Amino acid sequence: MKRIFLLLFVGLTTATAVAQTILTINDTEISKQEFEYYYNKNNHNQIQQVSATQYMDMFVNFKLKVMEAIANQYDTVQAFKDELQSYRNQLVGPYLTDTVKRNQLVEEAYKHLLEDIEVSHILFAYDFPHEAPVALEKAQKARKKLTKSNFAQKAVELSEDPSVQYNKGYLGYATGGAYVYPFEEAAYALKKGKISQPVRTNFGYHLILLHNRRPSNGEVRVAHIFKQKPQYADSAQLASIKTEVFNLYKQLQEGANFAEMAQNHSEDGSAAKGGELPWLSLGDTNPFFEEAAFALNAERRLSEPAEAPYGWHIIYLLEKRPIGPIENYKAQLTSRVTQDERRKIIQQSFIEKLKKDYHFQAKNSNDIIATFADKSLTKADLDAFCQTHPHSNDSINDFINYSLIQHENSQLETKYPEFGLLMQEYKDGILLFNICNDLIWSKASKDTEGLKAFFEANKADYPADYTYKKGPVVNDYQTVLEKQWLDSLHSKYTITINQDVLNSIQ
Repeated sequence: MKRIFLLLFVGLTTATAVAQTILTINDTEISKQEFEYYYNKNNHNQIQQVSATQYMDMFVNFKLKVMEAIANQYDTVQAFKDELQSYRNQLVGPYLTDTVKRNQLVEEAYKHLLEDIEVSHILFAYDFPHEAPVALEKAQKARKKLTKSNFAQKAVELSEDPSVQYNKGYLGYATGGAYVYPFEEAAYALKKGKISQPVRTNFGYHLILLHNRRPSNGEVRVAHIFKQKPQYADSAQLASIKTEVFNLYKQLQEGANFAEMAQNHSEDGSAAKGGELPWLSLGDTNPFFEEAAFALNAERRLSEPAEAPYGWHIIYLLEKRPIGPIENYKAQLTSRVTQDERRKIIQQSFIEKLKKDYHFQAKNSNDIIATFADKSLTKADLDAFCQTHPHSNDSINDFINYSLIQHENSQLETKYPEFGLLMQEYKDGILLFNICNDLIWSKASKDTEGLKAFFEANKADYPADYTYKKGPVVNDYQTVLEKQWLDSLHSKYTITINQDVLNSIQ
């Protein structure tokens, strides 16, 4: 017999104590919050809205099926655990990072897009970490003798950047995102004419001179024809290439089709596309190309041949646009700051936040390394971590950071109710699918005798050419199986609805 009890509460104390429990099935309590989550989500896209009372009938049936799956240990099957964990792994990212710090770095990156900077640098390189102090000392000594006026000369003498032989350390104008982050951060922080302290990047230590800054030139989309200078070309060969380039330029001035000329003459991978390149910002290519490309405008779309140490470019302007609002760049900039060096800044900020939240304390006892929340990290735990992370560069700090993040991960369902509800939805959905597939959908097609009997009993309801294997017959039989199953579940479980709480939902 179906057993649904509508509870009536008298007295404020009793009502308050159970106000958030909207449904109880046997001893399992289901909160108003969970019911509203499903109700609002499933009701949102419905053409015809249903009331909370009407939805409760569907919700009860849904929860009965899920509880039956749990009663039959569907939640213990390894395939279920793996699938649920896979979903969880996809969802945890935003909860295991410092979104405030990330957003600050995105805003900073956008501000850099709004301004172009003109810089030179001197690089003191090193190949191995233990060589870094020597490179730093060289940079510090060099900086004491550097001025704006002698920077180019000193760059030629001291810089270990291979490009210094032709650019004297001058990198030209660039915009945000053109350089690795430590270099960019230091360069944008400089005042005009000033030289930075040594800046460490993956390439070595840099001394940076800021020549100038200006509002951004925006972005350009161009096509080009490129003729390469062979590495060991003699003067005659170089003169021949120059003559060819200027002949092509003359033909373009006289009206030749640029795309066809690029396809037939350009020695660049873009030739097949008529020389077309993707949208470019300053710093995406090289100063020789960029100076010519960004100088183009609606009145002068075709550049004169632009010479670079490696070859010649003839450039044609397709489109030009200013930097738009931050919303246009958020996805791109978020991806950038979470993948380059800024990822470590975000992670460290998150770690510091966790240490504060969980009252982290480093220890110097014989066995305890640190404590936080209700945990103690021991040397035995560290040894176990090192066994599974043999390539850690800083094993103690890596172990502490890993332990903090793992603990935070384990608290997400209770710390963030929206995450807990989403995981509950995934869990319920997988269990519902698996048990319905076993007891209704697959069963309907495999239960040949039952399907035949159903068809014979209801033959008059189907066209004459139908057999029991027809799709509509199988679907109808599934409906019958589901109804029979639900009837048995309503008899098996005790269902209690808190009507006062249900009525409070608008």
